[in-house]
Amino acid sequence: MGPHSDRLRWNARFSRELPVFEPHPLVGAALTAGLPEGSVLELACGRSGSALALAASGHRVIAVDVSDIALAQLAAEAERRELAARVKCVLADVATFDPGEERFAFVLATHFWDAAAFTTACTAVMPSGLLGWEALACEPEARSSRPWRIPHGELSARVPGRFTVLDEREIVVGDKRSTRLLARASV
Repeated sequence: MGPHSDRLRWNARFSRELPVFEPHPLVGAALTAGLPEGSVLELACGRSGSALALAASGHRVIAVDVSDIALAQLAAEAERRELAARVKCVLADVATFDPGEERFAFVLATHFWDAAAFTTACTAVMPSGLLGWEALACEPEARSSRPWRIPHGELSARVPGRFTVLDEREIVVGDKRSTRLLARASV
């Protein structure tokens, strides 16, 4: 599957589901932990309530996703909430997205896994900034053969040494498992 097929798949999903703009729990955790001044980068944002909540808290947000439909819905909601000046939507494949030289107070990705994107995200966090990531998790007894799942504990194993893990937990809701990380970069 390539970026074009991913875009088609996600556009089909976002076209048939009503938008829900709830922020991810990592947003509240990041705000409680304390975000430094600076912009926020959200990868694989979809129709992000997280981007809206972070913009409402005063941060400039760059929201990146492969779905133009999700980004259009996010932009419309940002406009409706009078947050459009703080939310920049970027249509891109997150796996190959390059944030350039800018460093961010908070880099967030939820329900997404790509090892290269994770490495890029870690690099994009400014000193004393936060990394928040949640990915689908493998079943505890098996290493997944699916590339979009990761074993619980693997996120903290992959963060560079300049990060301190503030929280890492496995989330189980029904038959769905994910692994969630919040880490702070050193000064």
